[in-house]
Amino acid sequence: MRLDICGAGSLVRAVVLLNALLLVLWLLRLPAADGHVPMLLLLSWAEPAVLLWLAVMCLTQRLWRLRGTAVVLGVAAALGALSALGLDLMVQPLYAALAPQHATTPWKAALVAALLAVVFVHYLQLRARAFTPVDMQARLSELQSRIRPHFLYNTLNAASALVREQPERAETLLDDLAELFRASVGKPGTLVSLQQEIDLARRYLDIESVRFGARMQVRWEIDDSLLQIRIPALTLQPLVENAVRHGVERSSRPVQIDIGVARRLGQVEVTVRNDLPALGDTPTPRRNGTGTGTALRNIRQRLHLMYDIAAEVDQGEVMENGRARWRARLRLPL
Repeated sequence: MRLDICGAGSLVRAVVLLNALLLVLWLLRLPAADGHVPMLLLLSWAEPAVLLWLAVMCLTQRLWRLRGTAVVLGVAAALGALSALGLDLMVQPLYAALAPQHATTPWKAALVAALLAVVFVHYLQLRARAFTPVDMQARLSELQSRIRPHFLYNTLNAASALVREQPERAETLLDDLAELFRASVGKPGTLVSLQQEIDLARRYLDIESVRFGARMQVRWEIDDSLLQIRIPALTLQPLVENAVRHGVERSSRPVQIDIGVARRLGQVEVTVRNDLPALGDTPTPRRNGTGTGTALRNIRQRLHLMYDIAAEVDQGEVMENGRARWRARLRLPL
């Protein structure tokens, strides 16, 4: 994981750390009767300075991101000082008018900003080093090894039953199974096109259609303009498998599975929704408390390793047209 100064994680961490520091300073000066106005002025200056520094660092990262540690820290310090200096000159008239006894010289603000910039970038470097490619690949490999399909024996049994009556379909089924296992043992952390992920999910559903027939009804809602974007391998198929295992497999009546891919607020949103079994059917994990959420937790951990906090994963019961359904949803940066 390289130093990512443009990511949402860096923005959130910078703002949170800055406000934590300001809170400590405010608590230290709380007894002072005149301590509130200076702190409000400091807040009005500090947060815009941090946002300006992050923006400039992001825009110029191509010039310094491949340089040595000392150069990166030097650039961070220089840009931090310049950002603080520019905004400090703008708010100095307010300091002079509202809290003249607390006014500071511009060079002091620049020095403090440079020091904070160095500390923050060094923290990001240490964090990136903690997720070295070797460690991350090992973790991704461990996680990916857990999502190999659980339907091997059912598929082989179905193929065995089809060999004599429908040999061509049995051959197709085994080809689909081979493709799924090829994907599951592929290089961890691999990015594939959305089209490839959809094709893989279709192969899985074709296999399961041998078992369930008309009990499994699938509807696709795909934004074709997103088909060529790159997403982590084996992101969609585990969600579809969950819908089959906890929806179709546990229900005695037809179950509809809706799979959608759309663009939402500058992100790719993938949703898999399925009908819930009737009360008389085998209880789903959500109703008897035995569900572990392994697939979704696995996807969440893999996406966190690859995207930090820029990706979101959630699941839960939703109401659609007066009926309860289960929805698994993930959002990925474009």
